[in-house]
Amino acid sequence: MTRKSLNFWIDIVIFIDFLLVVFTGIVLREFSVDLSGSTVLGVPRKELADLHWVMALSMILFVFGHLLLHWGWAKASFKKHLRIGPTALAVTAIVLVAISMIAAPLYLTRNLPSGKAVKTAYSQAEPSLESTASSEPGAGNDFRESTCNVLTDHHQAR
Repeated sequence: MTRKSLNFWIDIVIFIDFLLVVFTGIVLREFSVDLSGSTVLGVPRKELADLHWVMALSMILFVFGHLLLHWGWAKASFKKHLRIGPTALAVTAIVLVAISMIAAPLYLTRNLPSGKAVKTAYSQAEPSLESTASSEPGAGNDFRESTCNVLTDHHQAR
């Protein structure tokens, strides 16, 4: 297979992968987690989330392959326009990837409740056997309801 045809097929795979990631991302965004038992086009939501994750990771790999195929062009362009040599370009790329791998989880988890709030929610929400047997349904012992209330309160406090 020639370099041109390999590049063509990698570009096609990246495009199809991109469309699937966008489609599954929109579906997951629009259908809440409460619909976890539901299916979209015959696919359970959990499997759709797994597909979204796998497709996103595979797209990253194919984009790296695409960049490797165009490394000569990237070196020449960066040297011409930014006056950066190939070593500096490689180090810059590695540093940017490392920073994004550190910053992304911090950014994505910034609105999550602290570990203390979650522990408090679990300890308050677990009813004892006596209180469960003696209480009426919906009397405030619902684990999900109390956890959601604690997490909502914590989110509003921020």
